Order: sequence, then C-alpha cells, then structure tokens
Amino acid sequence: MPWCDSCDRLVDDGEVIEGACPSCGISLVRASAGAMPWRFRFMILATVVYLGWRLYQGVAWLMHR
Repeated sequence: MPWCDSCDRLVDDGEVIEGACPSCGISLVRASAGAMPWRFRFMILATVVYLGWRLYQGVAWLMHR
C-alpha cells in the first residue's frame, strides 16, 4: 500500500489519483512490507520495560516475605 509522509497514513490503492495522495496531493511512496512504525516499536519497548519492572517487584516481594 502507498504511504503518504505528510498525512502520516497508508492510502488505499483505490484512492490514489495519478500517484498522488488524494487529501494533500503529494507524491506517494510505496511502504515496504517489513517496515514497522516507530509507535509500534516504542510500544514494544515500553511493554518490555514495564514487564521487567513488574518482575523485579515480584522477586523483591518474594524475598522480603
């Protein structure tokens, strides 16, 4: 699917008008299949940090019990 950098969204193939975004008119770039948005990577990192902290709290709680 084509990606519009200025709108920050994927554009459906049916919406594309002469290779340009229908809402802003800027030329579109094909998004690669392996590319992940930075928000998804940030969410994964935040989840790993949170679960690591909860594991630390659980171990500390067991040791003080």
